[in-house]
Amino acid sequence: MPTGSIDADLREGGAWSRPQRIKNHVIHALVRAALAVALLLPQRFLRAACVALGRACHRLLSRERRIVHARLGAGLGRAPEGALVRDTFITAGEMLADMLALLRPDERASSALALDRDGERVFAEALGERRGVVFVAAHLGSWERMAALLVEHGFPVSTVARESYDPRLTQIYERIRHPRGVRSIYRGRPGAAVSIVRELAAGRAVGFLVDVPARVPSVPGRLFGSDTRIPVGPARIALARRAAVLIGTCAPPAPGDARAGEPHLPRVLITRIPTDDLPRGEEGERVLVERITEELTQRIAAWPAAWFGAFAAP
Repeated sequence: MPTGSIDADLREGGAWSRPQRIKNHVIHALVRAALAVALLLPQRFLRAACVALGRACHRLLSRERRIVHARLGAGLGRAPEGALVRDTFITAGEMLADMLALLRPDERASSALALDRDGERVFAEALGERRGVVFVAAHLGSWERMAALLVEHGFPVSTVARESYDPRLTQIYERIRHPRGVRSIYRGRPGAAVSIVRELAAGRAVGFLVDVPARVPSVPGRLFGSDTRIPVGPARIALARRAAVLIGTCAPPAPGDARAGEPHLPRVLITRIPTDDLPRGEEGERVLVERITEELTQRIAAWPAAWFGAFAAP
């Protein structure tokens, strides 16, 4: 959400002007009110409301519609059908409902997402090496539920994130993550780098979302058909620490892949990116970033309507 000039960004030591302060108080009040109403609704009604919101955004937000059309077209190599563009907005609404559901204390992450058996094995083996795991993900499907699901399965996971422009909104995200055992490392805070190194040194996993450009050290890359800037930190840290690099994303249900007696759910796929042949330094980092983006591109291509990154200009 816009906050005005960069000088007024609290994350960078700025201070809100009076108009910004009023505007942000109003936004915060509206968010709290919307959350209060959402949590009173039965889950099926909440999902229907969020889907309706997605449909409305598709109809009304012409600029965002053009961005989604361009991003999907670049990745698919052809103009996307109108139905796919519409479904991308609808799926974003579904993901919003899914994230809000995680605010309910009785909601289990495994109620709407399953962990692929092979991926579970790959994750366990990587953690067993005791060098830490750099877990690279994308805004594909329910990424917040994915982190909670991994913790439910006994995997120690911290996620690197950027604080919201309004600390009160950051607290809402913490209401999703902290009770479920997902620790957030906010990269703008003092000591963030030390916290990442400490987690890896203890043999735990640290998650990074790399599919949307951010104000961090980045290198040119190509993701789902678009030239963009890819954060280089995960590759740099992994090679320096000789940590395992895993790609983990949500994927649609696989035909005939439901476990006996369980609902047919979207699933989390986890694979390992080879790094033993890569040197430390810029050349190794460049190659590792290429391998990461190639794998993420394949994941997005398999479920483009669920990629929230389609709303972000490269």
